Amino acid sequence: MNATQAKDRLYSQLAASLKNMSRAVGQTADLFEQLQTDLDAMRVLAGTHAAQFMTVAAELSPEADGGANTEATMVGSASLENFVIEKTL
Repeated sequence: MNATQAKDRLYSQLAASLKNMSRAVGQTADLFEQLQTDLDAMRVLAGTHAAQFMTVAAELSPEADGGANTEATMVGSASLENFVIEKTL
């Protein structure tokens, strides 16, 4: 095998490696895009669950303040849900 053939073989290997790397980078970009979508959905879900938790906690807590706490928490939880939903849109 002469030097030209060895060089051609190495360039061929390099081209194949670059092609594989390009494919892997494309897959990684697709996965990051899906990850971003999933993280946005998780943020909305977490906000909704937090609002539900605060509402249930207010409903289950003793009403020492004559029920004012329940209304304030319900309004606060609705505001939190709206904030989370508006933030993602």
